Amino acid sequence: MNSETQAIQPMTFDPARLQALRASLQGSALVPGDEGYDTARQTWEATTFEQHPAIIVLPAAAADVVAAVNFAREHALPIAVQGGGHGHPHPADGALLVNFANMRGVQINAETATARIEPGVKGLDIVQAASQYGLAPLTGFAPTVGFVGYLLGGGFGWLVRQYGPAAGSLRSAEVVTADGRLLQVSENSHPDLFWGLRGGGGNFGIVTALECSLYPVKEVFGGQIAYPIAQGKEVLRAYSRWVKTVPNELTTALRIVHFPPSPALPPDLRGASLIVVLACYNGEATAGEALLQPMRTLGTPVYDTFAQIPYSQVATIANDPTEAPPVFYFRGAGAFQDFSDGDIEAIINTAGNPASGIFVVEIRHFGDALARHSEDAMPFALRRATLFLVAMAVAPSPDALATGKQSIATMMQAMAPSATSEMLINGLGPENASPEQTRASYSPEVYRRLVALKDQYDPQNTFRFNHNILPS
Repeated sequence: MNSETQAIQPMTFDPARLQALRASLQGSALVPGDEGYDTARQTWEATTFEQHPAIIVLPAAAADVVAAVNFAREHALPIAVQGGGHGHPHPADGALLVNFANMRGVQINAETATARIEPGVKGLDIVQAASQYGLAPLTGFAPTVGFVGYLLGGGFGWLVRQYGPAAGSLRSAEVVTADGRLLQVSENSHPDLFWGLRGGGGNFGIVTALECSLYPVKEVFGGQIAYPIAQGKEVLRAYSRWVKTVPNELTTALRIVHFPPSPALPPDLRGASLIVVLACYNGEATAGEALLQPMRTLGTPVYDTFAQIPYSQVATIANDPTEAPPVFYFRGAGAFQDFSDGDIEAIINTAGNPASGIFVVEIRHFGDALARHSEDAMPFALRRATLFLVAMAVAPSPDALATGKQSIATMMQAMAPSATSEMLINGLGPENASPEQTRASYSPEVYRRLVALKDQYDPQNTFRFNHNILPS
């Protein structure tokens, strides 16, 4: 049933059973027509991601989630989960949506360097809470991303080369399974499920709280340096050589971005096409200055923001938007061990052209700690590749995305000989979050283990609005 039909013909529930559910909750339950329903059904991309759940539960505690799962099972409803941030890849039409907007608790234990996180917590929330103790979580680039969903998908941020993916920081979790059990999961309790949570996404249950490790990071040397796109090939060649020489305390990225001619932007950015190097060094400023020197002396930059900053301000490095612009997206992604000269030509000739319809290309440099985690420790992928590329086309309507889609396809086809078979499920957008793409994100043996977990914990595929692992 599509969104439009579901919006016109909402599912009706027996009033007594709906009232019984509401009476059992510390939180609330909303159906179409209720005040607050339209707000609660929205994800971060509210203007372009429409969904019409049959019912929304906004839990206040884990017991509410158990009640919601049992209600869904009684009514044969699939279940979607909206955490703190950007949302799930498939619209939760006709489903029970668990929206964790009201569960945003963070508890820091400075002695054990751990944090207890509720599923509505965003990256910025935990960064600010931990920074008061000189500690840092393994959050991502964007402060508005929900931390629990990000971690379950693997999670790669500004400390990934030194400390590994966020999934590796997981110590324990509370999980509500499809049959309504509340499990305490760790290396010693349900170790099979613990393994699957560290990169298998939300396929096996609903995490109502987790404990993760924190790391001793107070300040970092970070920022951006931007050059005109005319220097694109020179900068990308230099970057490709440079990242092979840097220590794992330095995590970097490169962007090609076309700014709109908006009066809200500074004059030197309006309508500009730039190639930008971003970096975060966990160390002293003098060492950071020396490490970044090769990328900061390639000509006259349009801007250079590098400085020593408290880790509480780490989100300013990527400077990702805190609100979703009202546009439609299409993403393409690929993993690489290195870029050939042909790859660099393809990236700059295609994505460097403002007429390509590609708004931004982002290349992240991985390796080191990321590669050291074994598949027995977690299913999170990307151990061979050191570069991960995401290209994004944007347009005011789905039809207008055609040029950008074709440009992304042309660029990725030209780079195919250099690509590894690896993928990151967090790098997949809603438009390419198919079970086939999810399967391609894991090695065959890891995927077999994940399917076995799905068979054990969610054989009816109740949790299917994610990067879905199909039960056998």
